[in-house]
Amino acid sequence: MEKDFDRWNGKKKALDSGANGPHCHEREIWWCSIGVNVGSEQHSQTDDFSRPVIIVRRFTEDIFWGVPLTTKTMKLPFRIRLTLGDITNDALILQMRVYDRKRLVRQIGIVPQDVFVKLTTAIIDAVKTTDPARAGSSGAEANV
Repeated sequence: MEKDFDRWNGKKKALDSGANGPHCHEREIWWCSIGVNVGSEQHSQTDDFSRPVIIVRRFTEDIFWGVPLTTKTMKLPFRIRLTLGDITNDALILQMRVYDRKRLVRQIGIVPQDVFVKLTTAIIDAVKTTDPARAGSSGAEANV
């Protein structure tokens, strides 16, 4: 399937020029217009460019960290299996990013506290654990 960057660009312009989105809170699940993205970055395949996202951390009234969900479950690193109601999802920790609330379409649920703790613990563990074989070297290391 070819990615429709042109149509997404029009939608993104409309989102950016529109009014602020709805208020959101940590643990909520929202349909979020994440759009069409490059390469292996998670993107939407719906007509309105949205997919479910868990609000993990609000930083300001407008900005939050969100983790996209998928019902295509696989046992892979940086995925956390969550059962929300009767639907099994993988939270795509490796795709966590900052979103603006203007992208929020509609709230679809809330993550139970115990499941949210599981998710945030996995995020912290993923950030704290570095695999040297995958990290490579950086310019900062070369200058130390």
